[in-house]
Amino acid sequence: MKKTVFCVIAHPDDEAFGPSGTLAILSQTYDVHVICVTDGASDPRFHPIGGKKLSDVRSVELGASAKALGVQHVHFLHFQDGSLNNNSYHDVADKLTVLVMQYRPSLLITTELRGVSGHLDHVAVAMITSFVYRKQTWIDAIWYNCVRREVSDAMQDYFVYFPPGFDQEHVDLVVDITSVFTQKIAAATCHASQQKDVDRVTKRWLALPKEEWFLTDVRRASIEIA
Repeated sequence: MKKTVFCVIAHPDDEAFGPSGTLAILSQTYDVHVICVTDGASDPRFHPIGGKKLSDVRSVELGASAKALGVQHVHFLHFQDGSLNNNSYHDVADKLTVLVMQYRPSLLITTELRGVSGHLDHVAVAMITSFVYRKQTWIDAIWYNCVRREVSDAMQDYFVYFPPGFDQEHVDLVVDITSVFTQKIAAATCHASQQKDVDRVTKRWLALPKEEWFLTDVRRASIEIA
């Protein structure tokens, strides 16, 4: 029976802009699920293409991205984009715990605790995923996706606060994604509603080593990555 991996994200596209190469590699061996906490529709207006709701568009985009990565399971927790705060933490944790107890993942993947970009939804999801990991001591490990310092330095004008990235000697796991880099690009391009971000991010990827970095907390080494 395949072991299960959960990747817990705040928004559709976080899987693609984050650990998508790692998800593509893990999907070759393990049963990988993406759990998206919000609908990705902070703008309540209809999407300008075809009069569709942005949340519906982004749901389809996430499904296409997952398919490009070989991920067969996508779950939405249906919280509103931009709404994650102290009042919702336990509600999110409860919904995530239901899925955790149903599918029994050996590994959780999320962003590092500053949310990589400093986005408050990302921070909340990282904190909540860590909380569930602490409570469910049978889960073998949690991996926190992080970025190199060169990326954060180039993104200082993107958010009000973009936390400093890491130097390689301070990370626990470096995954070589060369063999699946085309899948990573393909997953990102599925998010056409976020085209400006797609163009900016993929251009930067092309100029950097084909790696994804993680901080890890490992109780038991049950998940291996090629």
